[in-house]
Amino acid sequence: MQTAKERHLKIKYELQKAGSSFIRVARDLGISHSTVLAVSNSRGVSARVQDSIAEKLGVSPSELWPERYQEENKNP
Repeated sequence: MQTAKERHLKIKYELQKAGSSFIRVARDLGISHSTVLAVSNSRGVSARVQDSIAEKLGVSPSELWPERYQEENKNP
C-alpha cells in the first residue's frame, strides 16, 4: 500500500506526463491550488477534485484513492 506522500508524488508525476498539473486542475475547477494539493495528499476530501484528477489521468477515482471507495469496491 502506498503512503499518502508516495501517492501524491505519483499523481503529480502522472499529471505532468499527461500535460497537466495541480495548478491546472485548480484553475479548471475555479478553486485554490492548496485545495487540490490537500486532496492529493489525502488531507482533504472532494469528489469534484478527485474526479477531475482521475479524468485527466484516464482512471477512476477509486484507483487513486481506494481507501475512500472501499464500500464501492467490496463484492457483496
